Amino acid sequence: MTDMRTRTAHIICVATAAISLAACKGGEAGKKADMGPEAVVEAFTRHIASGEFDNALELCDTSSMQEYVSECIREWDRLQKQDSSVLAIASSILSKADFKVEKTEKTDEGRQVYYSIEAEGASKRKIAELRKEEGEWRVRMITDVI
Repeated sequence: MTDMRTRTAHIICVATAAISLAACKGGEAGKKADMGPEAVVEAFTRHIASGEFDNALELCDTSSMQEYVSECIREWDRLQKQDSSVLAIASSILSKADFKVEKTEKTDEGRQVYYSIEAEGASKRKIAELRKEEGEWRVRMITDVI
């Protein structure tokens, strides 16, 4: 059980880290322009957690987030090869995770969204930096709350 919690916590970390580095182009078809910064961060996180990397990339700045998303893809593939059932369980848990925005602050460049993700007793607090590009919010960076 501890090993499963450790793996789940690791996947939560990977998923939440991916969100913060985004400022991509795209998102939910027909809804992207209407999405506020908080909704973009949540959508990005959920796409990463479920392995929908193309959808996640549509919500971020690929120049700043490409390496981060690529690392998420590599970790997803590694876990899939190592133990696909653990990855499937963790993905299922994360799809039902609680995503809570703690606060949003305006910055010179855009917005900072402070949020947490909690699943099965594990939680992670993050900060996502976003900016508007062509009228749509894009994730530019994600960091841990210290």
